[in-house]
Amino acid sequence: MTGPAIRVVHRSATRTRLRTRGMRGNAEYFSQVRSALEELDGVRDVQVNPLTESILIEHDVPIDPLLREAEQRGYLRLDVEPVHEESYLARVGRALSEGDRRMKQATSGRVDLDTLAFVGMLAGGIFQVARGNGLPAGVTMLRYAVEFVTSAAAGELVAQRAAASNGKSSDGK
Repeated sequence: MTGPAIRVVHRSATRTRLRTRGMRGNAEYFSQVRSALEELDGVRDVQVNPLTESILIEHDVPIDPLLREAEQRGYLRLDVEPVHEESYLARVGRALSEGDRRMKQATSGRVDLDTLAFVGMLAGGIFQVARGNGLPAGVTMLRYAVEFVTSAAAGELVAQRAAASNGKSSDGK
């Protein structure tokens, strides 16, 4: 049995979690790899989850020699390429920036995510107050709406002052 590439996603002195790619839901493969790994000396227990493509090995000996042996026997193929996955927050930030750019483009610059957030918070605050939830939900949402407006206004004022001071310095005044 030669399996797919497997990478180590977490390790401690006695537990190591591996993850496959492309084997989701393949119960037969995970059953075979569990049986094969359990045969290795130093392995106490192996748990597999075909839905998450996860293999958890509990071991009494260092994991690296065990994984090399498992690879030599053809039970798995170690993926030693470093994984440079983008962090979740970085992906969210990139998606928000792209959404903001597209919204500005679609509305000729009239609406952006800050405007949309302001309208959402304002509507949410009014809705909560109308439902009798003025404190704390309604007032909090209205406060956030006001903060969106004031922070945007402050940002524009700073940009205008910076532009004005750059204009003066370029004129030599």
